[in-house]
Amino acid sequence: MQRITLKRLPLENLKRKPLRTIALIVVAACLSAVFFGGALISMNLSRGLKSMRERLGADIMVVPQGTNTKAEALLTNGGSSTFYFTNNIEDLVKRAPGVKKVSVQTYISSLSAGCCAEKLQIIGFDPSTDFVIGPWIYSQHSSVLHKGDMIAGANVSVSYDNTVRLYGHKWNVVSQLAKTGTSLDNSVFVNRQTVPQIVEYSAKVGHIAIPKEYATKAISAVLVKVDKSYSPQKVADNIRKTSGLSSIGIIFPGGITATTKENLSIVTRSITVVVAILWLISIIVMVTVFASSISERKKECASLRIIGVNRISLVKIIVKESCIIGLAGGVIGVAFASLILFPYNSLISKQLQLPYLEITAIPVVILIIVGILVSLITTLLTSIVVTRNIAVGEAYLKLREGE
Repeated sequence: MQRITLKRLPLENLKRKPLRTIALIVVAACLSAVFFGGALISMNLSRGLKSMRERLGADIMVVPQGTNTKAEALLTNGGSSTFYFTNNIEDLVKRAPGVKKVSVQTYISSLSAGCCAEKLQIIGFDPSTDFVIGPWIYSQHSSVLHKGDMIAGANVSVSYDNTVRLYGHKWNVVSQLAKTGTSLDNSVFVNRQTVPQIVEYSAKVGHIAIPKEYATKAISAVLVKVDKSYSPQKVADNIRKTSGLSSIGIIFPGGITATTKENLSIVTRSITVVVAILWLISIIVMVTVFASSISERKKECASLRIIGVNRISLVKIIVKESCIIGLAGGVIGVAFASLILFPYNSLISKQLQLPYLEITAIPVVILIIVGILVSLITTLLTSIVVTRNIAVGEAYLKLREGE
């Protein structure tokens, strides 16, 4: 028979009561999983919002009437769309007082049919004038984007031969961008000179992206940089007056950021409330389990005192048991949350419809350590609070109390 020492006693005590031990480990695992998962989602959302702010370099975005919602979705994480002006909107916007700089973009939503590898947002921009996505793209891709070439977002599936199949044609991909946590990750970027080619290939497969007569002049959005002496609202009014188009759509990207931040705050607050409620329930369960074993622990401590074990050693035994439970639960909880969150980041982002950008490795490691420590400390403190009187007092009286 193996001899049980004081060093091995905490582990043996846990083995002797497997149901109680498993229950406590499960509760500790829930604590760490909820904390780790909630904190990770909140941090990813926060990083996604920061990334979105960095991409919004225009003060005003002029779009066709009735397309504001679609355009805003392109800036956040809400899906792909096709819309465009049929007039020369760029020249009309340039005339407005207070307009410092303009650039135009064309948006085409590809199909999820057999002619396309996947449904993507195609964004045509002018490399020579674009001041919004151009600087970001060229910070990662140094060479000029030629006609017929594409730059792919982070989530785009690029073939082994560096191509993407759209409208039955294989397009050459010259670079793939870093993740942003916005809909740009599901987009491909082309020189606007490539748009007529895209229209031509879309017609060949029977799914016309844009009517041929608008292929060279279709503009989905005019991005405006406002002169510092004007407010964006004043310039927007000037654009309406100068263009004679009172019904055009005007979007203020700063307002989108504020709305997204508000939505993000709502999600974060909801996560915090859920974490707090589950944490409270877990602590109540943990207290109940520890309290239910007090009578038995009194007998155990009294017996150990009678055979010569001092009070400090008794406290160490209880602390070690709690540490084993807290550590095991913490590791299991973090592992469980990781198995759910990391493989399904894209799905979570899609469901939230908010900018969602995964944090880097170092913050994740720190969060893992904190998640385990939260479980460990909570279990330890709960155990000490509930059983603090067991290890003190006269051994004989404690033994009689446990009868």
